[in-house]
Amino acid sequence: MQAILYVGHGSRVKEGNDQFRAFIKKAKSDFSGDYFQTEAFIELSKPTIAEGIDWCVQNGATAIAVIPVLLLTANHANMDIPQEIQAAKRKYPDIVFAYGKPFGIQADVVDVALKRLADAGLPLLAEEGKRQEGTTVLVVGRGSSDGNQPSDVAKIARLLYEKTACDNVETCFMAATTPTVAQGLAKVEKLGAQRVYVLPYLLFTGILMNELADTLADRKGNTDTAYVLCEFLGSDDGLAPVLVGRVNEALREIKGGCG
Repeated sequence: MQAILYVGHGSRVKEGNDQFRAFIKKAKSDFSGDYFQTEAFIELSKPTIAEGIDWCVQNGATAIAVIPVLLLTANHANMDIPQEIQAAKRKYPDIVFAYGKPFGIQADVVDVALKRLADAGLPLLAEEGKRQEGTTVLVVGRGSSDGNQPSDVAKIARLLYEKTACDNVETCFMAATTPTVAQGLAKVEKLGAQRVYVLPYLLFTGILMNELADTLADRKGNTDTAYVLCEFLGSDDGLAPVLVGRVNEALREIKGGCG
């Protein structure tokens, strides 16, 4: 039997973990009946990755596709999950493992980010016909000491600039790297932005999302800049096709390995 193990980041906020489970439910429906499917978390929540793999094996899995439900590649994707898989291979030498890829920078993901901005009131450039002066998009990444993630967020910011009617896009990060959220807010205010659409480049809510909302609430009345907080990316099924695609890639790898 083949198994699919969906690996989320994990959150101390129950709502964030519930959103993760609701998000993967859509993908699970595409593979129901033929696969044993379950979930695990990198940190902060149970079950752990090791516990998730044990559960797959206990339910008869002879091959496991481990799918990182992560937006971008960073230390969790490059180090933490692979280390868990290597440990599982030593524990279960007869089990075939395939490791999927994070969502990455692709058109489907960028389209969801554009929808979040449009839903918050920022028109696309093609619809508006010109850029709105004094309008900035602030893309807020989770943050990582891995240099790939800040670079990827910068690339995403450029793609958003090319398609939205803002006249500026800036980036900042919630943890582990700079510019920080405080530095990002200070910069857009110094540049004289009249309206800033704050886009949390996160899959789900959690402590970081709540802290961001509180920070923006504190700015209200203390600055001439008006902030509009957009929804996080996984707030609907917009990214479900991307996840299904990542699962199919890993399953093809298993098929090739078993062949």
